[in-house]
Formats: sequence, C-alpha cells, structure tokens
Amino acid sequence: MTSAPATDLAPSEIAVLARAVSRAPSVHNTQPWSMRVRHTDVDLLERTSVTLPSHDPEGRDRTLSCGAALAHLQLAARVLCRAATTWCPAEGEVVATVHAVPGVSPDHDALARFHAIGRRRTHRRWFATEPVSEVDQAAVAAAGDEPRVRVVAPQHRDALAVMLGFATRVFRADAAYQRELGAWTAHTFGPRAAGADEGVPEDALCDDSLPAAGLVRRDTPVPDDDHLTARLQMEHLLVFCTAGDSRREHLAAGAACARAWLEATARGLAGSVLTQPLHLLGFRELLAERLELPGLPQVIFRYGHPVVPVPPSPRRPLGDLLPGEFPGTLPWQTD
Repeated sequence: MTSAPATDLAPSEIAVLARAVSRAPSVHNTQPWSMRVRHTDVDLLERTSVTLPSHDPEGRDRTLSCGAALAHLQLAARVLCRAATTWCPAEGEVVATVHAVPGVSPDHDALARFHAIGRRRTHRRWFATEPVSEVDQAAVAAAGDEPRVRVVAPQHRDALAVMLGFATRVFRADAAYQRELGAWTAHTFGPRAAGADEGVPEDALCDDSLPAAGLVRRDTPVPDDDHLTARLQMEHLLVFCTAGDSRREHLAAGAACARAWLEATARGLAGSVLTQPLHLLGFRELLAERLELPGLPQVIFRYGHPVVPVPPSPRRPLGDLLPGEFPGTLPWQTD
C-alpha cells in the first residue's frame, strides 16, 4: 500500500477545514454547501436542492452563504500553514476550488479570526448604546476588503428607515413567506423542542423591528419613520456592494461579509446580516439610489456590543458535509 504524498491534505487537516466550513453563517441556517477533497484541492459545492422560494427565489442568498463558507475554508487553510489559491467557475455545481499547498505560517489577524469562528453568533437584537471605537470600525471594514466588493457605511439613515418600514409591511402580509419562515424555525427549547441540525433557532428570534429582528414575522412591529431613523443613527452598518450581479460577485460579497463578521467577533463585538428586503422587486436599485451606494447592495451587515448572550445555531453532522470521504470512523466522530 502506497502512502499519500506529503503535500496531500491529511484526515486531521480535512477535519479542521470541515469544522470551519460548518460554522459559516447561512440564510435561514440552511448550510447549503458540501465539500469534496482531491489531494490538495478542496471543492466547495452548492446544494441547489436547498431552496427558499419565498425568501430567496433566485438563490442569491444561497450563493452568498457559500461565499461565507468559502471565506471560512480559506482562513482554515491559512491556519494550517497552507497557501490557498482559489478558482471560482462561473457556473456548475462547484462554486469554488481551493488549492491548498504547504505555505507560510498564518499572521496574528488570521489566527484571531480563526479562533473567532466558534464564537460567532447571529445577534438578532438591538445592540448596546456603547459606541464601537473608530479603530474597531476601521478594522471590521478593512477585513471585508475584496477586489469585487465595495464596503461602505451607508448615509441617509432616514431613507433607509422608510424602506425598511415598507419591507416589513410587505413581508408581514406575505402568507407564503411566513409559512416558509415557520418551516425553517428550529424549535430547540420548550415542549416543541426537537433534534434540529438546521434552521433558525426559535430563541434567537426577537420581537423588535428591523433591522434588529433580522427576519420579519407576522407580529414584527413597524415603528414610525422618525423613531426608526433615530435607532438607525445609533447602529454601526456596512453595506457590501458589487458592480454586477453574477455568481462570482455574490460569492465575493458573502466572503467579504464573513471576514468582517469574524473580525468583529474577534474584537468582542456581535453582528447580524439583513438580506430579506433586498429580494423585493426593485428594492436594491432604489436603495442604491437613495443611499448613494457605489453598486448593487448584496448584504447589509450590522454590528456592535451585544446586550445578551446568543445561543449557537444547530449544525448538520460533519459526515453530511463530506459524504464518503473516509472509510470507517471519521476523525471528528470520536468527540
């Protein structure tokens, strides 16, 4: 029996990569990805069977989610002292291939973000009134630096308040959307608790308005425009924009947001994303015009000091993420 070349990814390394990918944020916590390992190459595949026809009719959020998983994969490869080059095909089941060959040791920033993966949560609450320092703000924005993506702190919060109020009214009245959100709500406590490995934890949702709520439910409040504008003025927001609307740009925006999110987490901050209103017909174009954005908005990221602890979201078994990769016991199944 011949041994694998020394440069090939070892089972222990593959386990590290899989764990990092599994903790990436995703729309409704659908985790719409899987992995395939080929020597030093790792293919990230999009699970197109995971659909949200009411929330994400074009699958854009699913691809953004795969972009977040890609960012976690690239980061984990760097921590394993591997130089990762990435190829993203324009179409097909494989959304990205990471070529991970032995490289240099990771820097401090990469290590800090990697260790933040397990602590990252989606904070669907208003943040504390304590301001985020200018140093932290600059670091979070810089972490999202990506050639295909422009990251901006939006102006004209009054216009944003009006548009979020409109989106709330639309989604509250959308029965099909509400049924879909209910189906993807994971009951992880109380008498309806069940063993869930995907979906939004019920105890992670809140009764606040957008953007704190993150997802509009039937009883999500619609505050008056002046009140919401005042709340938005206190928020730290970043909008991830792209020049076009291709799959590669969606992947890049998702990866950029994930890196910014990990940087925020590493600095003791919490975050959440808002994409739901961006699926309304014409909403992104109008938002770009009214907020004077440098392109099409793909993700709105909000961050700040958390008020309460947030529970982790359920996760699919890692064996589902890498089906058939190893015979017998997988290296992570002894935990």
